[in-house]
Amino acid sequence: MLVGLTGGIAAGKSTVARALAAHGARIVDGDAAARAIVDPGTTDGAALLDRITALLGAEVRTADGSLDRAAVAARVFDDPALLSRYNALLRPALLAEVAARIAEARREPGVVVHEIPLLSRTTAPLPWTYDRVVTVEAAEAMRLRRLREERGHDAAEAERRLRAQGAEADRIAIADEVLRTDGTLADTLAATAVLWERLSAARPPR
Repeated sequence: MLVGLTGGIAAGKSTVARALAAHGARIVDGDAAARAIVDPGTTDGAALLDRITALLGAEVRTADGSLDRAAVAARVFDDPALLSRYNALLRPALLAEVAARIAEARREPGVVVHEIPLLSRTTAPLPWTYDRVVTVEAAEAMRLRRLREERGHDAAEAERRLRAQGAEADRIAIADEVLRTDGTLADTLAATAVLWERLSAARPPR
C-alpha cells in the first residue's frame, strides 16, 4: 500500500511520519529526495546546481558548492514568476528521484508512506497513484506559534510561510484521513497508532 502523507507547515507531519515508521511503515522522505537531486557530489546534482545558479545567482550556493535552501527561499519567496521557473527546473529530477524511491520501497509487502509537503487538489498530476492520502492538520494559531517558538521565525515570516503552503481545505478535499494535532504529543501519537491500525489492515485496490 502506498500512502501519501501531507499536511500544513508546522502541523506535525514529520512527527506522524516518524511514529508510522516506528510502527513498521517504510518512509519515502520527499525532503530527502529534494536534497539528493542537488547533491554536488553527483554528476546530475552538479549539473542541476549549475542551472539553479544560472537562474538565481551565486548567492544561493554555500562555500562548499551545495545549495543554500534558506537563500533560495529568500530569493524566490516574493517572486511568483521566479519561483515557478525554479520549481520547473527541479520538478522533473525530483519526480524521477521520488518515483525510484517509491518503486524500491514497494518491492516488499507492507505500508509505504511518501511524506510529501505540498499535496492538495491543486497539485499537478503525479506519475504514481496513492492508495490512501492522509493530511496532518492543526489550528492556524498553533501552527503560527510553532513556527515562531520552534523554528525561530518572526510573526510576519511565520504568517508568510503558512500562507505559502496553501489552504487546509485544498488538502482535506483529497484526503482519505485527516489527523489533527491540536492536542498534546501523546494525543498525536495515540491518533497515529489508530491510523496505523487502519492502514495496516487495509488492502490497496486491485
